[in-house]
Amino acid sequence: MEMRGKRLVFSPGTTVRVEESDVPEPGPRQLLVRVARSQVSAGSELNGIRALNAAGHGSRLSGYTTAGRVVAVGPGVEGPRPGDRVLAFGNHASHHLVDLTDEAAVPDLLPEGVSDEQACFAVLGDVALHGVRRARLQIDESVAVFGAGVVGQLTIQFARLSGAHPIVAVDLSQARLELSRRHGATHVVDASVHDSQRAVREITGDIGARAVFHCSANPRLLQTAMEAAADRGRIILTGSAPGVAEIGLQVELLRHELTIAGSYESGVDLPHPYWPWTRRRNRAACYRLIASGQLEVDSLVSHVARPEQAQEMYRKMERGRDDWMSIFFAWDA
Repeated sequence: MEMRGKRLVFSPGTTVRVEESDVPEPGPRQLLVRVARSQVSAGSELNGIRALNAAGHGSRLSGYTTAGRVVAVGPGVEGPRPGDRVLAFGNHASHHLVDLTDEAAVPDLLPEGVSDEQACFAVLGDVALHGVRRARLQIDESVAVFGAGVVGQLTIQFARLSGAHPIVAVDLSQARLELSRRHGATHVVDASVHDSQRAVREITGDIGARAVFHCSANPRLLQTAMEAAADRGRIILTGSAPGVAEIGLQVELLRHELTIAGSYESGVDLPHPYWPWTRRRNRAACYRLIASGQLEVDSLVSHVARPEQAQEMYRKMERGRDDWMSIFFAWDA
């Protein structure tokens, strides 16, 4: 077993450094994963960096999606064995120690036909799929997706798989809108050129979208999403938008009888009769759909970087341009 590992440590000012770390021996009901890939969850991680910058001090680890192989197991471990390929939920680091006493932390054994990078999309895929389940989509029900980043692209695909029509993608990036067409959007709206809520209404015959997905980090888009919705439509907050949104109540919300639903998967680690769709069950659906080609994720990978390039990658994300999509760090280089 390697005695030293590496991990990313974040400090205020989007300062990211690679530091050496100890590689622990797994104890009872623990296993050690040698990470091959860790995926950046841009929304959650940039929110964490902003919080760190606001505090102005301290440091933190980041990331929560990793894929690799089990290299050692402690006493009392049943199931995963050394050599098994798994999806685990650790920080950006070369090694991740898993405590199997925490049911939510138990890694997924990865199926054949799904690469490490593809497997990581099951985590953000779970986020998107939960939002689509919350929307209760019907065949031929109109959908608008505001924000065509990774979660937006996955939401478009799940809406397509649910039989929704038309599916309208709204974004400021022409490149992301073109990708949306590849993934099943029947119409795209460049919000840098067009009034997006008016465009959605025109596409839907001046009715508005029955389900509107807010997949953006911009909280101010909630008002626009409401204006684009049909009477008694649903707005699903799938993106992890921070801050406060100012919305119209009398006209936009009340008269149109809209429903606004948050989507954060609180308390769904275990199934119950009223909501059987646990995070693990959603991830299993993602693996199956990726392996069968029905969920396309390879086109979402824009960068596979060395950990030493992390600061450059996070600054690229902070600038908010369209020259990135999903970023991975390769720990096996």
